[in-house]
Amino acid sequence: MKLSVIIPSYRRPFDLKRCLEALKRQSRPADEILVIVREDDIETTQLVATVSKYLPWLQIIFTRKPGLIAALNCGLENATGDILVFTDDDSEAEKNWLELIEVRFHDPKIGAVGGRDWLQLPDEPSRYYAAEVNKVGVLSWYGKLHGNHHHPLRGHKRKVMFLKGVNMAYRKTALGPRQIDTNLRGTGSQVGSELDLCAHISQSRFSILFDDRILVKHYCAPRPKDDVRTDLTGPVWLDICFNTHYLIAKHFGISRSLAFLCYGRLLGTRYMPGLLAATKWTLRDRLIWKRLLQMTAVAFSGFLAGRRMKTDSTQNMSDFRSLSSQGSTAA
Repeated sequence: MKLSVIIPSYRRPFDLKRCLEALKRQSRPADEILVIVREDDIETTQLVATVSKYLPWLQIIFTRKPGLIAALNCGLENATGDILVFTDDDSEAEKNWLELIEVRFHDPKIGAVGGRDWLQLPDEPSRYYAAEVNKVGVLSWYGKLHGNHHHPLRGHKRKVMFLKGVNMAYRKTALGPRQIDTNLRGTGSQVGSELDLCAHISQSRFSILFDDRILVKHYCAPRPKDDVRTDLTGPVWLDICFNTHYLIAKHFGISRSLAFLCYGRLLGTRYMPGLLAATKWTLRDRLIWKRLLQMTAVAFSGFLAGRRMKTDSTQNMSDFRSLSSQGSTAA
């Protein structure tokens, strides 16, 4: 199998250098490394030109459009590998990272593979020494989204519903010509790209596998000013709220997407408050009720947009099957 590694990067030359040096040390080298760069990013362009002297399979691909989704779709368009491996520029892959990914794809039923991102936050013990968990990458029937991709998993590997963008790989034939939905909102990391890709894999009747031994260290480099997630008053969490409700309504049935909508509006978190979270934080956060109203409007907007998209895609698939049937009958 030919392995293509795709790395979107924007003005993080120090982090990207560490990432590329880790790829150079791989026990199973990549067959192709694509760094997706904005045309105005001179620092990254210069770094890639320097590093390519000792990584001859490294290429730089330019994109004019801002945002993560544009960069990822550019990578999907240009990669030539059988396996498309994605990581972030602030990651550092373990030496056997690509070797383990390739081994997992020996099973022809596997369409996507991902692993753990070990958050390099020694000052936050609960995240640096993350506890072992039973659930990773799952949407429960009652609407709770379990990420937990930075945790070790009890039993090491399990079939999941979605992966994390810093450490994921897709079989090209399983993904087909699909790209990430450009309706997702945001100007920076644009949360939801991995959920969209994984949903396409599941719809193609392939399995998605998580193995915590497929490991990258994640240094969590500073984000641009318009993408700082500690800023509760900015647009970031509104975009995240829209994207998650949109994608779940788009890819899942009405009962599960309604359960997710109700769970978030009744419970929620400080970042995306529901009634319970707003009550809990009301003494410490005087703006939380305002955010509750904003989140509720955005959540409904995302839900309705997702259901419309699902209806349109179902109708298009029905029309395609009808035309195919007519063509077969005529033949």
